[in-house]
Amino acid sequence: MAKEKTGDLHELQQILKMELNAKKKNHLIKQQNKIMKQLLRRLAFQIFLLVADADGTIDPKEVAQFRKFLTDRQNTCQSKYTRRIYHSTVVNFSTLLGHYHTERIKKDINQVSKTLGYVELCVPSDTMAEICSDLEQLAVGIAEASGGMLGLKSPISKAEQAVIDQLKEVFEHSIENAKGQDPKIREFFDFLNF
Repeated sequence: MAKEKTGDLHELQQILKMELNAKKKNHLIKQQNKIMKQLLRRLAFQIFLLVADADGTIDPKEVAQFRKFLTDRQNTCQSKYTRRIYHSTVVNFSTLLGHYHTERIKKDINQVSKTLGYVELCVPSDTMAEICSDLEQLAVGIAEASGGMLGLKSPISKAEQAVIDQLKEVFEHSIENAKGQDPKIREFFDFLNF
């Protein structure tokens, strides 16, 4: 699942390798940048949906914890990139929620994988490790928000833990495949401006 990179991302990788006329190449890269930015705006929200709704119910405590992570991003994120992703989610939260309720956004771990596939092209592995660590802390924080009873049982449900484990696989894959040190690739992406 995490190793499958299909569709737009694969097309982009092929475009970067091909010799195309400059106008066509620039147009295709602009399209891919637009897709990447849309996915980045949804990344934290997608992780929230996957974890909070893992057990079939989104608890108000999970929503509150998610919003706390987003607003306290200066203290909860080690990466400037994750802070930017969280900021974008704060700005777009109402829209994202509306899209979820109208089923324009569905919880889908493949969307997390696809989004991180773009990030892999933009940042080196040490930066990707920071981003993934921040995103993992977000997932665990959301899962812990509604669980546990007086410290007698785990604050993370089995369903939530299964999602966190899947996310960890995606994160590990992305860290291993980060190629952002290549300036030829990095020059095409406006990663922080979304």
